[in-house]
Amino acid sequence: KKNKMKKSLFTVIFLLFINLGFSQDDNYKSLLTEFLYAQGGIETFDATIAQMSNMFGAKLNQEKYNEFKTEMISALVDKLVPVYKKHLSVSDLKAAILMYKTPIGKKLAEMTPLITQETMQVSIGWSMEIAQKMQGIIEIDK
Repeated sequence: KKNKMKKSLFTVIFLLFINLGFSQDDNYKSLLTEFLYAQGGIETFDATIAQMSNMFGAKLNQEKYNEFKTEMISALVDKLVPVYKKHLSVSDLKAAILMYKTPIGKKLAEMTPLITQETMQVSIGWSMEIAQKMQGIIEIDK
């Protein structure tokens, strides 16, 4: 009887532990999502998906496209949780969200998607310049 009770107590504690783990991850994900909205990251992801869909050139079913975007952004946030969790605590995210509610924070959030888009163009040219210049310093073994 005692052994059975210990097993069931262990099972309850174990399940509670798992649920706490999930709820902490869910809590972090919702906080990260709020942060990403606040700082303009979600808009950047949205713009990226829109650019990719334009490359296909086909007319998309708007309802399915919106569901697809929501699903893809949620999947990306899932993948970003461990990355952000490694570097930013819950209180860091909360403080950052508050900062993005200030006038300069709002301006940064508003400009982030545009800056990201323009930065990508500059970076592409820069990386091509690096590749060309590297060719000039590569030594060929004879």
